[in-house]
Amino acid sequence: MSKFLAVLHLHNEDEGKWLRKLDNVTQRGHHIFSNFTTVSKEGKTYQVMFDGELYNVDEIKQSLRNKGVQYDISNVEQLIVSAYLTWGHTMMNHLLGAFAFIIDDGKEVFVAKDQMGLRPIFYARKKNKGLIVSGSIQNILDTKEIKPIVNRKGLRELLAFGPSISEDSTYYKDIYALPMGHYMIIKNNNVRIIKYYDPISKPHFDSYEDTKAKIKYLVKDAIHRQTKDCNATFLSGGLDSSILAAVMAKKDVQLATYSLDYEGNAENFKGNLYQVSLDDAYIQKMVETTNSDHTKFMITQEALVEHLLPALEARHVPGMADVDASLLWLCEQVKKERSVILSGECSDEVFGGYPWFYREELANLSTFPWLRSIELRKELINKQLSSIDLDKYIAKQYKNTMEQITYLDQDSEEDRRARKHTMLCLHWFMQTLVTRQVCMGDHADVTIRAPFADVRIIDYVYNIPWEMKFANGEEKGILREAFADELPEDVCHRKKNPFPKTHNPKYTELIKEKLRAAYENPNSVLHTLFDDDALSELIETGGSAFPLPWYGQLMSGPQLLAYLYQIHAWFETVKPTLRL
Repeated sequence: MSKFLAVLHLHNEDEGKWLRKLDNVTQRGHHIFSNFTTVSKEGKTYQVMFDGELYNVDEIKQSLRNKGVQYDISNVEQLIVSAYLTWGHTMMNHLLGAFAFIIDDGKEVFVAKDQMGLRPIFYARKKNKGLIVSGSIQNILDTKEIKPIVNRKGLRELLAFGPSISEDSTYYKDIYALPMGHYMIIKNNNVRIIKYYDPISKPHFDSYEDTKAKIKYLVKDAIHRQTKDCNATFLSGGLDSSILAAVMAKKDVQLATYSLDYEGNAENFKGNLYQVSLDDAYIQKMVETTNSDHTKFMITQEALVEHLLPALEARHVPGMADVDASLLWLCEQVKKERSVILSGECSDEVFGGYPWFYREELANLSTFPWLRSIELRKELINKQLSSIDLDKYIAKQYKNTMEQITYLDQDSEEDRRARKHTMLCLHWFMQTLVTRQVCMGDHADVTIRAPFADVRIIDYVYNIPWEMKFANGEEKGILREAFADELPEDVCHRKKNPFPKTHNPKYTELIKEKLRAAYENPNSVLHTLFDDDALSELIETGGSAFPLPWYGQLMSGPQLLAYLYQIHAWFETVKPTLRL
């Protein structure tokens, strides 16, 4: 978990006393930095924090040398300061990776994150006293300068969108997130937040064959860049992880693959719109194809329940419940052997893999298609909270996202729809999954890399006409065609399956007991947020009283019970104040 912290524009010396308990504390005027690196260049010193990874270090170094830079650029902090001195804020156009950083040059503080938002940056506004900046909400709360308060806006975010959230928000009053593709400048007590990246709409001139070749090149290049010190990947037997495995297997080092299964899933699995098949047969096919050293981890239902609270701690707020918990457990097992692993995350957002890209009943909705349960949500919420007006809030946030999209005159109706869903996914759905991956990985001290989130892939694929992208009438058809010669045919054309979840009724009984105990606590926040009768029925039916997924594809029935249990545990442990 990111431990860096910057407290900017303090005017009361006593407010910095708590920092003496932290490591690596530097004070520059009214700015206090914890766990920063001091970089000296041309007689000046810079306070620098870099969190994450760069995947084009060699290219950056060469570009700097071409500019006549003679500075020491032997480590990443030296490198980004040199880039900052050479290109200023436009340095962001030269960086490729998953990162967040802060540079204090004595006159301004420059805070930035990568184009896709793959590493978090949070900041808290202190009335008349500037900002606190960190990669962790918990670090900000630990300062005691900001109190954990959930106000009406935070409650709207929780009940309307949870476990997702508006990308510039948190559930807490006065604590915000820097969105993907943004940077922040703090200078002369003024704060400016500037968007420097979004996919640009432009004509696509490449032929179908050239498009396939370009996709194959970009995906392979992203994988190669991210496997220089890594020979392991998660493997589900789906298209994306299988592409990773197939490409990585051609390296000279032995490929290691890891998969997750749940105790009792084989006996209890029932297919649905989102999960149409189990993974095992496809995983085995890829293990044979790549000759990987494969490890299958089997999580028990007890371990899944036991990891709900550590997963809450990792994310700090309620998240994707047992889907978070199982990933955290998986990362803990992987950590026993290695610290870096690849994931197929973010491919569906880029290539149009989700059902709402192509199923008519989902694709043409004028709202977030993964929130089909909003009417059911309102029935579950305490009637005394009806004044928060979730419909109006959701419509406003949806409209804000739609206004960011630029269409081309030659776009077909399908192209316009694809642009819409891509932007919705990038700024909402993907951010939720990226946060999950980062938080669970960090908590287990495992770096999870996502080659499909390479900004060059997104820039190119965003403008491919939907007719090409949906080649052969298959979701992600163009990606399947690009790698058809490297994958077994049944794997290449396997219907998309999301991250696996448990289907074991034992889990339902275990989480029912946990949630029932929380419900029986008269002081639980559950009684404030939710209708008692509806919640009681939900518990007794094991979640089946809520027939649609609460969120996305996975959070239905038992997963909703686990999510509500995390909400209860959040208020019990962090003890945020609820202000309506």
